[in-house]
Amino acid sequence: RMVRMTVEFGVCSISAIAFSCYGAWLASSLNDDYDVAFTMGRVASDLMKKLGSVEILPRVHAVVYGMINIYKEPWQASLCKHSEAFDAGLMHGDMEYAVSNIAFYHTLALFGCGSNLQESSHSLQKHMQRGLQYNQNGMVKIMAVYEQMTFDLMGLEKNAYESHFGGLSEDAVIDFAMKNKITNLSRALYQKIRYVKYMCGDMDAAAKHYDLQQELYANCAGQATTGRTVFFLITAFIDGLIGLYFARKHRDDEAKWTGVAETAIEYMTKWAKSCSWNFANKLSLLQAEYFFLKDDEQAYSCYKASIKQAREHRFNHEEGLAHEKLATYLLHKSNHDEALQHFQDAKKCYETWYAHVLVRRVEKAIAVLSPLCTSSR
Repeated sequence: RMVRMTVEFGVCSISAIAFSCYGAWLASSLNDDYDVAFTMGRVASDLMKKLGSVEILPRVHAVVYGMINIYKEPWQASLCKHSEAFDAGLMHGDMEYAVSNIAFYHTLALFGCGSNLQESSHSLQKHMQRGLQYNQNGMVKIMAVYEQMTFDLMGLEKNAYESHFGGLSEDAVIDFAMKNKITNLSRALYQKIRYVKYMCGDMDAAAKHYDLQQELYANCAGQATTGRTVFFLITAFIDGLIGLYFARKHRDDEAKWTGVAETAIEYMTKWAKSCSWNFANKLSLLQAEYFFLKDDEQAYSCYKASIKQAREHRFNHEEGLAHEKLATYLLHKSNHDEALQHFQDAKKCYETWYAHVLVRRVEKAIAVLSPLCTSSR
């Protein structure tokens, strides 16, 4: 309606927000029209600049770079835009969207780009303090979930929720969020836990939280499908990998998990056509794991493609994951020497990411595998 009124009566500063929100709606699962959504985002940004409406920059950037351009442009390119919007929000008194943009920044940096966990943790702590000063407690609580993710992967026995939830444990925070129907917090917690549990190899816990989130989605279907951010896209990728792991177990629920994997592959295929930079490596890894499930020799070339794409597109954390998955596949094929090399390459990637928990897990695999390799005989 706001877009129609702009076309009929002329533009004003709020028109830029209207076009950006219309673009986000077009990019949602209700439409999946990423090209037209991207055009609407460009119209919103250009209109804002022509009108000199810098006071609405935080709102426009939050929508354009947080919900639209994630399907069309390299994720690394949006980080500076969210930082710019944070500064603009502080300058013009829009504290709500200033802090929203910095939360988008950390979502993108941590889960999308694989930024160094130690540096991200320090940055999060500073921004959370600023958020508290500006009375943006709800968004600070979401960022506490991200901070806990950095602690978990770095192997630190610290509780990021301590100062924001009265010392509650993570399980107690989930109960609090569910009891008080804070859907965005519940969703962030389930997604973060699933991501960490999968990366750390706790597959049963990852599957449990997948099922819990499906229950949450069933109770708020609209929120589960609209307004997607990078967090949703990464979670779809992880869900596919969880599904393929359990499908290879060939248990009674194999059909369920195969369906989860096939849905994720369908998503990634669609998103990779829109932006191969962000999604090609993820699609290749899902395809590799699917071929592994089907005992298809194409798995090897897909693993190699995922490694190459992740390296070229600067997703260091996902390069490490692809190395580790290829190593597991090669072990299944009794190719110990090449498996060892890929475990060692995974370790290097995880060290760069500062994910000490993952480094230690891979080191255990290397220690067990090394005596079996010809190079050690």
